[in-house]
Amino acid sequence: MKKPAILGGKPAFEQPLHVGRPNLPNRKVFDKYVDRIFDKRWLTNNGPLVREFQEKLEEFLQVKHCIPICNGTIALEITERALGFVDDVVLPSYTFIATAHSLQWQRIRPVFADIGEYSVTINPRSIKQVLTPNTNGIIGVHVYGHPCDHKAICGISKQHNIRVIYDAAHAFGCEVNGVPIASIGDASIFSFHATKFFHTFEGGIVATNDSSLAREIFLMTNFGFTGNDDVSYLGINGKMTEIAAAMGLSMLDSIESIRSKNLANYQYYKTSLSEIDGLEIIEPPSSLSKNNWQYVIAKLDEKEFGISRDLTVEALKAENIFARRYFYPGCHRLYPYRTCRYKNYSLRNTENLADQVISFPTGQSVNESDIKRIAQLLHLIKLNKAKLQKIDIDYN
Repeated sequence: MKKPAILGGKPAFEQPLHVGRPNLPNRKVFDKYVDRIFDKRWLTNNGPLVREFQEKLEEFLQVKHCIPICNGTIALEITERALGFVDDVVLPSYTFIATAHSLQWQRIRPVFADIGEYSVTINPRSIKQVLTPNTNGIIGVHVYGHPCDHKAICGISKQHNIRVIYDAAHAFGCEVNGVPIASIGDASIFSFHATKFFHTFEGGIVATNDSSLAREIFLMTNFGFTGNDDVSYLGINGKMTEIAAAMGLSMLDSIESIRSKNLANYQYYKTSLSEIDGLEIIEPPSSLSKNNWQYVIAKLDEKEFGISRDLTVEALKAENIFARRYFYPGCHRLYPYRTCRYKNYSLRNTENLADQVISFPTGQSVNESDIKRIAQLLHLIKLNKAKLQKIDIDYN
């Protein structure tokens, strides 16, 4: 195989391979739903496809209530407001920035807890360490679909009378010890952004078994209207459109085939990368009894691999392989949180993992041959480490 493009060759892939390239449903199935939209001329405002989508999601996720919303961030914000989150809310720094922004945007103070030394999710022991008299909420994040230690978190919430929600953006269709992940906590929030395993172009839902909370969230997505001329809640426009629901219904039809494709890709990666010293696939915990296999994540040990994670990602980029440092550098090291006073809280595990992680392309657009080529390139990158170390990388 030719030398890496960063050393003077041509890229190994003519078409770029991206983390999060959208999966797509059967086009004919989608077109039938679109025809229904055109026939009825009902485009938004809780139309028939949104209601059908809601019912099918409740059945699929095995939860009493699913409220379709325009995107996952608004779903987080509405749920936080409905649960009365104010002052301090504990969450992991190792998450997508939207989890923290959903709080900061409402002038709620995000208080960052560390992840476990051998996990990617929030550490209950760290939660206890950062609790304050003003803490009235906890947000757990099922990072890469790996479930939080929800039993320990539930114990903390009961002891301190704190409400708990889960950012489950990575965990659609997952189960923890046979329990649907959507049914734990006061509510679970799912993002249906186009980069996700399951998507609606753009969208999200709040899933909950709390009927009172579900009604309040539903009303808040439509400006708080309880009647034509009656507003009872401080609401916002969080409604999902009919075209987004059409994509969601179509994706539900294809979801198991996409899940199977993701699993096959994960297994190919695990086999192909197993002989590369310094690269270790992060495996799901045994408690994850049903997985969507949305992400293929590896840790790179710079000492053992020979060059840095960042330089490796740049070398792959030169080959048209757009891997990601996911999640780097951690919310607490990004604006505006890096200017806040979090110095009393140790986030050592978060920072260690954020500096090692590589997320590899997977999904419908990636096949076994692609994965073998990626592994071969990683071997070549490792062999050419002396030349690559002379290259300066600037991500700023």
